[in-house]
Amino acid sequence: MTIVPAAELWRRVALLAGIDATYGAPFGALEVVPVPVTVAPLLAAAHQRVHIARAAAHQGDGVFWLPGFDHEPCRTIEADSAEALMDALPALSSSGEVELRITLDPHQPVEDSVPAPIAPDDTWLEPAEETAEVAGAATRVVLLAGPGVIREGAVPGLHDLAVSAGVGVLNTWGAKGVFDWRSRHHLATVGLQADDFVLSELDRADLIIATGLDPAESPHSRWRLAPALTVPPTGLAPLAERWTTRRRPTWAMPPLRARLAEVTQRGWRVAASPLPPSRATMHYAECVAAGALVAADAGDAGFWVARTLGTTRLGAVIVPPTSARGFAAACVAVSLLRHPGRPALAVIDLADAEATALIVDAAAALGVGVPVEAWDPDGDRLDADAHRERLRRLVLGGLPAGDRLCTLATDPHQLSEMIGVAGPIVAWT
Repeated sequence: MTIVPAAELWRRVALLAGIDATYGAPFGALEVVPVPVTVAPLLAAAHQRVHIARAAAHQGDGVFWLPGFDHEPCRTIEADSAEALMDALPALSSSGEVELRITLDPHQPVEDSVPAPIAPDDTWLEPAEETAEVAGAATRVVLLAGPGVIREGAVPGLHDLAVSAGVGVLNTWGAKGVFDWRSRHHLATVGLQADDFVLSELDRADLIIATGLDPAESPHSRWRLAPALTVPPTGLAPLAERWTTRRRPTWAMPPLRARLAEVTQRGWRVAASPLPPSRATMHYAECVAAGALVAADAGDAGFWVARTLGTTRLGAVIVPPTSARGFAAACVAVSLLRHPGRPALAVIDLADAEATALIVDAAAALGVGVPVEAWDPDGDRLDADAHRERLRRLVLGGLPAGDRLCTLATDPHQLSEMIGVAGPIVAWT
């Protein structure tokens, strides 16, 4: 019988479970990104969002935490033997939150074993006959898409269904980029304000087809304003092929789109300091068009990024479904660790500066500079040209010498206009 260290067996299990990276404390010869255990969980969660792959945080003493893609309760697993560690593979391969407690010493010899791989998920889910019939019989259909569509690689299926059904698509902010903002199929980003779903005319639909939703972004009680079908992301492409009625796209943009555009574009025309928030996010969109990642924390800045930054590709804009201070900087850090040449920017409110600094310091210790712009009523008052110039330098050169972050003062009056259009902000509440 040959033997290997327990850390090697865990490496094999983690590999088969799809764990793409581990952050935190060392564990034998396991490859771990060395960061303080206080920030490791946030980096693991950011890794999953940026790279759409499982990640883990080692909090020391063999305690590994895997953030979940869903909101199910955390499952705790004790692994006190090689067999128990291999038996944990199905749970580690799931989309749920897991805490794994490995009580084996990482150097402890165990039998040289190769765990059996988990059967891959079925990525083609045929619709039930009743589902296909109900969908095909509806005359006024709206698709509502959430972040699960991206996570499960089902954006092509969403496109197929939108075209086959001849309908438009509303997306929550976690699904920004599923359509280019200029596409006729893109209706609006929704869920951020109280009146979003009503102004999207979901109450006038014969049928809402919902897919990949996150209840933190789109609580059931807010969006279900008409008869609805929930279709798993893996069922979108098969449903598109079964759609019985092909019709020319004749839908109109909902009132929400026009009203938001009026406020947003009015801000675009202002070049003087303090910049309207939508003018600042227009500059961020220019960064995105150049291939950058823009990540924002929940809050005022995050609202404007999620609400008004037009996306042209997947993964270009990230705003979390729940409040997690430091998340934007963590997303930028894990992106730059994997792709050092990719421009990136974290956008935060000044209240998030302390949590952000912890991530910035951890990244700096790894040789990565995290560019940060903090919205602050007392921050730098830049006109449009000055802000554009600073952004170009910031996303390409990292933090300014001697400064932890850049600040920006924006005009607070535009927020009252946006609330007048679509009601109070309900995101992250």
